[in-house]
Amino acid sequence: MIETALVSALLPAAVDAIKSVFGAASRKFIGLSVDDQIKLDNANIERLKALAALDNPYGTPSPWVVDLRASFRYIACGLFVLGGIATMVVPSLAPLAPIGMEAAISASSFIFGERMVLSLKAPGK
Repeated sequence: MIETALVSALLPAAVDAIKSVFGAASRKFIGLSVDDQIKLDNANIERLKALAALDNPYGTPSPWVVDLRASFRYIACGLFVLGGIATMVVPSLAPLAPIGMEAAISASSFIFGERMVLSLKAPGK
C-alpha cells in the first residue's frame, strides 16, 4: 500500500519533469529558431483558446452546478476513502480490503501530489 501512495503522489511531478526534459532535449538537439518557438507558443495559445471555448457554458450556470464542478475531485476522493474504510469495517467486504485501501490511498495521494506540484510551480517562489 505504501508503494501505491508514493507512486500516486509522485506521479504528477514525474510526468511534469519528463515533459520538461524532453522539451529541453528537443530544443537542444533539434534546435528551434526564435520564429519556430513563437509559432509553437502561438499554436499552444490557440489550443488553449479552443479548449476554453469548449468549456464555456454560454450564459450563467446555476451556482450549485459551479460549486459541484469545483468540488467534484474532492467528492470523488471522499467516496474512494469511504469505500476503502467500508472494506475494512464491513465483514463481508473483508476480502476486498487491500484493493479498497489502495484505491483510497491513491485517490488522496494524487490530490496531495498535484497540490505539491502546483505549489512548487507557483510563480514568485
